[in-house]
Parts: sequence; structure tokens; C-alpha cells
Amino acid sequence: MMVNAIFSWLFLAAIAQAILLSVALLNPRQPEMRTANRLLSALLLIFSAILGHAWLGLNHLYRDYPHSALAIVTLGLAVGPLLYLYLRAMLSDQALGRRAWLHFLPFGLATLAMTPFYLQSAAAKLAWMRAWHGWPWYLALAAVAKLVILFFYLRASYRLVQRVPADSALVLDLRRLMRIWLFSAAVSVLAVAMAATDADWPLPVEAVDGGALMLFVFATAYTAMRLPLGYRPPALPPPKPRYADKPLSTSDRDAFLARLITCMEQEQPYRNGELKLEDLATQVAMTPHELSQLINQHCGGNFADFLNRYRVEALKSALHDPQQSSASILDLALNAGFNSKSAMNRTFKKHTGVTPGEFREQAKSAA
Repeated sequence: MMVNAIFSWLFLAAIAQAILLSVALLNPRQPEMRTANRLLSALLLIFSAILGHAWLGLNHLYRDYPHSALAIVTLGLAVGPLLYLYLRAMLSDQALGRRAWLHFLPFGLATLAMTPFYLQSAAAKLAWMRAWHGWPWYLALAAVAKLVILFFYLRASYRLVQRVPADSALVLDLRRLMRIWLFSAAVSVLAVAMAATDADWPLPVEAVDGGALMLFVFATAYTAMRLPLGYRPPALPPPKPRYADKPLSTSDRDAFLARLITCMEQEQPYRNGELKLEDLATQVAMTPHELSQLINQHCGGNFADFLNRYRVEALKSALHDPQQSSASILDLALNAGFNSKSAMNRTFKKHTGVTPGEFREQAKSAA
């Protein structure tokens, strides 16, 4: 059947894409992304395993590989936790901690319960397949439980992403990806309903279920191409400390502001691309809350905006400097504190209306 052949090749392409992307994620450019990328890598490997299982079903090969029987039945319980913890690790500066492993308790218990079946011989599993007459009640109940848990984590993940300020196209891409993941989960629900009814459908159940996973994999790969694997969006705002709304006194504000400006102009900490609010607060002898309040209320933007203004000015000065005319724009941008070419171009154009390359050309023409 032509449709089955098309889906079969698409499944193989998605499996290859998932494996390649999972390997690429294991080598992030930023050390703080290591945990997040490993979680996403594990998630993609799980999807490649589920897609491989669907490929076997689409090609009627289950009985040729008896150990495939129920091989991926518990993996769905790990999908939601991996997705949620990946987003939390990427968007938050707080370490996950050991309690994060509790999210995998249902997956661990289900796998433990399935272990006696997994340890059976190929002949026993083949006999079980031959005796298959539709879903037994316990598998149907397990499928419903997996979907409930998945949607719980998808909802939590979506709310997590919604808390991130949408101040860049990359964060908007991440939110768009979340909506695609939600749609993918809805298609998976449709596949479960199709399998439970055991009726004749225009498409095989494996094609629908695998199609949902393909959508997830390809959408993630597309976003990864637009969103560099080492990129980290603005972190979630930390919880407000006690007395967070208490304003700074006029004398404290003026003293802190003078200290901050002196530090930025003389020590130039913004040139450190990994500079965090806590690091700068230590340098100017303030608490992170005091510094955040000062910047938000008296410096015309948040912490990232504040740093980027200095970085843009530093890059403009470097692009104007004849002695640095032979240096590449990227090298100058990195020296100014930008972490990547995309961040530099986006921020520079936002502040100046032109790209760094256009700015350099204008500076040469003016000279």
C-alpha cells in the first residue's frame, strides 16, 4: 500500500533526525545547558524508540521480532516528566535537585511491573501475540493513565513557557513549539481511541500515532535550527523575596545608582557574556533584589536590556575604531559581551535600526 510505504520512509527519516539531534544536544556550547540538553536528548531517543516500534507495526513485523511486544508500553510515562524538566532546566537558574527524580516514579514502577513479561522468552511473547484479540482492560486503563499524566505535564510545561517574557523571536519560537507539542499529544489521543475501537480506519493506527511523534521530532529539529542548541532564553524571574515591594530610599537609590554606573563604565563587567544579576550585585555590594529593583525602576528596562545597551555602545565604539577595522564583527561582538551572532544582530538592530555590518559601512563612509 502506497500510504504505508510513504509513512514507513517518513518514520525512518524521523528516527534518524531524532538520533542525530539527540547526539548534537550532548555537546552544548554553554555548560549551564548541559542538564537541559541531556533531558531533551533522552526525550528524543524515547521518541525514536516509539517510532521504531510503530515502524515495525506499520510493516507487520511484530511477529518477526517477538521481543518488540509491549517493549515501549511504559516509555510514554517518561515523556511528560522529561519535557517539563527540560524546560525547567533551560528556563530557570535553579538546579533540579534529587527530588526531580520523583517525576519518574510512575515510569519506574510501571517498568518494574512489566519486567517479568520483558524477561519471557521470544516463544512465550510470540504465543502472547498470537492470542491477541484487542486491548485487554489493563492496557486500556494504562493508556488512559499515560495520556492523563502526559496532558498534566504538557499543561505545566506550557504555563512554564508562558512565564518567560516574549522579548525575542526565539522565545516566541519556543512558545510556538509548545503549541505544536500540544497538538501532537492530541493526535496521540486520537490514535489511542482508534486502537481501542478496533474498527477499520482510512489510516493505520501506527501511522496516526507515529505521525504525531514525527510532528514532534521535525518541529523540534526545525526550532533547534532557528534556536541555537547552546542558546538560553531569559531565565524565569526568581521568586519575590520578602518585602520585595519596599522601595529604595532616595539616598540609597542615588548611592547605588552612582556605584552601579561607575562599575559599568570603569570595570566594564558587561563584557562577560555569562554575567548574571547575582554576579553584578556582588561587584557593586548590593543584594540581587536591590540591584534588580534599581535597574527596573531607574534604568529604563530589565537587567538584560541594561547590559545590552552597554554592549551595543561598546560594539559601536569598536566598529568606529580604525585600529580594529581588520577584526571580524563577531570577534568584536564577543569582546563586547554578546554570546552569539544572532543575539548580536538582533539586539544591535533593535537599538540602532541597522545591522553591525551596515553600521561599519556607514562609519567608513563618514570617515
